[in-house]
Amino acid sequence: MSPNRFQYTWIAILLIIIGSSIHLGFNPLSIISDVDNSAVIVGELLEFDFSVLDKVLFSLIETLEMALIGSSIGFVLSIPAALLAARNISPSYVSIIFRGLLGILWSIPPLLWAILLVVVVGLGPTAGIFAISLYIMGLSGKYLYEIYESQNASAYDVMHVMGATRMQIAKFVTIPEALSHMGNQYLFLLSYSVRESSILGLVGAGGIGFYIMHHLESLNYGKAAPFILAILVVTLGMDYASTKLRKRLVHN
Repeated sequence: MSPNRFQYTWIAILLIIIGSSIHLGFNPLSIISDVDNSAVIVGELLEFDFSVLDKVLFSLIETLEMALIGSSIGFVLSIPAALLAARNISPSYVSIIFRGLLGILWSIPPLLWAILLVVVVGLGPTAGIFAISLYIMGLSGKYLYEIYESQNASAYDVMHVMGATRMQIAKFVTIPEALSHMGNQYLFLLSYSVRESSILGLVGAGGIGFYIMHHLESLNYGKAAPFILAILVVTLGMDYASTKLRKRLVHN
């Protein structure tokens, strides 16, 4: 790409950003004009009210349980779904169907899944677990079939020459070669699910988000603060532990 074309591209992007801001009525200076109001809210958030500590602990455990169950179900279901979606393993018509299915699952955010599932199964963590499971199945399935398709083709050729079935190829070549990636992926998805589970309570799908929304709507910022602090500490801790474990898996 020539320098002029490069510059024109950035000018076009800049114009689109400015046009979009005007269209949405976005004013970046509005946060400064409302600085007094922001300072009052931040000040009240810093007045931690630890009388809700028992609810913080209960909802935090519920959030972690939702993330663990939901991400585990979604991850396990994604393994066979990704095999059926991989072009180098499944017939093309099967691959198209399962790519479409996984695409639908991961293109709908967990919060939207939760809204739909609250209508189906009612309020509570069950809707949240289903929402996490469906989204993680789609996201994990997409990553996995890309891993399957990037594997060494010569191993597949050898198995085909030996007369192996698709199931045997998946059992003896595809899954074993992908195992190290699967471990990393599961840890990443678990950490990701904790973050997502923390906001599903905003729509009544269980977890710590329900209490945060309740206290914010009641303008009890001091009571909302311990819940926000708890989810911040847990998500940062999960990210740190997940990164350490994934590095250890890579080095082993």
